[in-house]
Amino acid sequence: MITVKFYGLISVDNNIEQLEVPEGTVSQVLNEIIRLLPNISKEQLMQSIMFVNKKQIIGNSRFSIMLKAGDELALLSPVSGG
Repeated sequence: MITVKFYGLISVDNNIEQLEVPEGTVSQVLNEIIRLLPNISKEQLMQSIMFVNKKQIIGNSRFSIMLKAGDELALLSPVSGG
């Protein structure tokens, strides 16, 4: 299983801190999150800042990264302010 941790507004708005999901690519894991938590939009997940095992992943290639049992995917809502 993969541990998905939620931070920022994505956590607050959906009242969730973490979730366990089956291993797969980042894209597959995001789709599983949407299936389990339909209040979270795909757009919200795709725009989040992502970390795998505490290392930031960027670019479109991040969605094809394979996550294996024991890995941690952290999703942080982007922040804007004024």
